[in-house]
Amino acid sequence: MNLFIKIVAPIIMIAAGTAVAVMLDMNKPEPEKKDEVKHAPSIFVDKVKHRDMTLMISTQAEVKANIEVDLISQLSGMIKAISPEFIEGGRFKANEPLLWIDDADYQLALKRTQARLAEADVRVKQAKADAEVARHQLKNAKNPSALALKKPQLAEANANLKAVQADIALAKLNLSRTKVSLPFTGRIKSIQANVGQYVVAGSALGRGFATGKVKLRLAITDQQLAYLNLPIGYVAGTDNAPRVDFKAKVAGKERTWQGRLTRIDASFEQDSRLLYATAEVENPYASGNNKMPMAVGLFVTAQIHGQSIKNALIIPRSALRSSNKIYVVNDKQRLEMRTIEVKYKSPEAVIIQGDVKLGESVVISPIRNPIQGMEVVTMEKVNDNNG
Repeated sequence: MNLFIKIVAPIIMIAAGTAVAVMLDMNKPEPEKKDEVKHAPSIFVDKVKHRDMTLMISTQAEVKANIEVDLISQLSGMIKAISPEFIEGGRFKANEPLLWIDDADYQLALKRTQARLAEADVRVKQAKADAEVARHQLKNAKNPSALALKKPQLAEANANLKAVQADIALAKLNLSRTKVSLPFTGRIKSIQANVGQYVVAGSALGRGFATGKVKLRLAITDQQLAYLNLPIGYVAGTDNAPRVDFKAKVAGKERTWQGRLTRIDASFEQDSRLLYATAEVENPYASGNNKMPMAVGLFVTAQIHGQSIKNALIIPRSALRSSNKIYVVNDKQRLEMRTIEVKYKSPEAVIIQGDVKLGESVVISPIRNPIQGMEVVTMEKVNDNNG
């Protein structure tokens, strides 16, 4: 009896539990069936437009002085005085003295040559008188010699007078050179001499640069040269130089300046295979209306105004996908994938050519797993007229 309870009873209980579970499963209610609804993705679109557009070439450059030279002493002597503006950053005008070299020796040299001038002038007068006497004495002589007529003596006296006059001119020139200056208006970049220092001819006293104009060397690629539509070796005229806009962040604010592209190099740089163009900005240190100067040494970004294209076919930059593809939404709200040719692209817009028509809707928002012919819901992007 105990053996029956231990073996058979558990089997009966398991069987009964299984039967109950099967009956409950067979009698459970059927779940409500619902049809799966597929939602078409919503996307932003914009229209393909026609517009006149100027091609812009972006590059960078460092501002450099149009003229930058060493201030050189042409004489030897001690510096006896300097201008208050002879400091780093000092301003000067053309031919304004910046240093004065002790001129005592050069004053004495001028006086000595002036004394010699009086002596030479007397000799000329004496030679003229001797020649006049000789001519009068030999007026009846047949073919008197030039020497007898005192002509060589007069010529020698005149030559000596001219030599002394040249020496006086040189003495005055040396005296003027004791005032050291530069022939342009500009700024002092660095100084290498000061009061009391003895300098010799040819010594560098400092370095200055002109402020009337700055130049920038702009690196451009072969493709960007095509956007400019200008030849290699181009030199601009007075009225056809392409405009260049510059900007840089200075003193915590973005500053802008405007210049002109004046020339394009006649050869490519061998290492980088880039072509360089030169732009110029007039009066970069003008400070009217609290304008920030375009200082030498500043690193700026440049936008060169290239050729203008009439009625260009344009799409937003966000509509361009990889491999030059775009997504077009047709009249049936279906997605079409098309490959186009890109003629030009900027951060905002792309000029295209290919199987695209004016007014068609192109997708400008991200879209996951796009499929040719898939149904979409389009939304027009609201333009921000204030931005």
